[in-house]
Amino acid sequence: MKVKGMVFAIGGQLKSVNFSGLISRLLLGFAMVFILLLVPLDAYSKAERDTTEVLIQQSHIEKAQLQKMKHWLENGVKVVELTLGPMPADRLNVELVKKSFASEPVPFAQVIRGDPNKVKLQVNPTWPLQNFVDDWTLYHELSHLYLPYLNYSAFWLNEGFATYMQNVSMLNGGVIDKKTFMNKVLSGLERGRKNTLSKPGKLSDISADMWRQHAYMRVYWTGAAFFVEVDLLLMQQGGSLAAVVEKYSQCCLAQESTGEALMQQLDAIANTRLFYQTYRRYIDRQDFPVIKAEQLQRLARYYSSQGNLLRHLPERSQAHLKDGSLQN
Repeated sequence: MKVKGMVFAIGGQLKSVNFSGLISRLLLGFAMVFILLLVPLDAYSKAERDTTEVLIQQSHIEKAQLQKMKHWLENGVKVVELTLGPMPADRLNVELVKKSFASEPVPFAQVIRGDPNKVKLQVNPTWPLQNFVDDWTLYHELSHLYLPYLNYSAFWLNEGFATYMQNVSMLNGGVIDKKTFMNKVLSGLERGRKNTLSKPGKLSDISADMWRQHAYMRVYWTGAAFFVEVDLLLMQQGGSLAAVVEKYSQCCLAQESTGEALMQQLDAIANTRLFYQTYRRYIDRQDFPVIKAEQLQRLARYYSSQGNLLRHLPERSQAHLKDGSLQN
């Protein structure tokens, strides 16, 4: 599986405006336009397709800590790309919001859809690098980028996919082992089952009202169970969820869609009816799905056998730090 190269641009203090620096950058921009005119168009296009530019927006993070954040982000993108393929866009903004007294490395995160998309991460940069690598949040948010933003009644698909894929990516990338994968998913499914008992109703209705009812665990983990089930069915046919989504993200990804339309598109790519048929069984269900440990063991064997990041990536990172500053 191909992993894109990455160019990281790091912004400095975001609230001050340096006019002399701005003029210098404008002159540099004119020079770059002239240089690009000398480069063959096909060569430029190929480079664009093979590179993801990740623009890091931050403020008040010290240089040493910022380098640690960059290393974490590079690793996170590579881990997710190893499972789901190249990032489905040539540009991605990452905003780091410093939370110095947070009791965990990444206390909050969200995807903000746009052109380009943005991943906003609250971070306590004083935590060691390994704690950031072991944290699930970045893998979850990056996984969101491979599917469109869906209607609220189908939001369980958005969150279920990201919840399932954060664990698959961490396993496939060598961040966690099979036992940890099993424990994480089984524990999450149990939280979802318990939340379902206190948040009764049709899944589509609960999904649309998730924020008011605080039905996060039911919505996230019912969606994850859906993708567990579909992935196993695809594997019986010689495919996988990751392979189907990779193809979808490169050919057909839109900013917004509906759950039904997405299922039909994924079925068309996989040449099945599995997605839509399983979706129809799930949208109005009021119980929590039963996923057995044996099913997760099959998934763990499959994705751990795909190899991990250390075996598949070159020793030298393909990401390069690009000097620059950014004004809000």
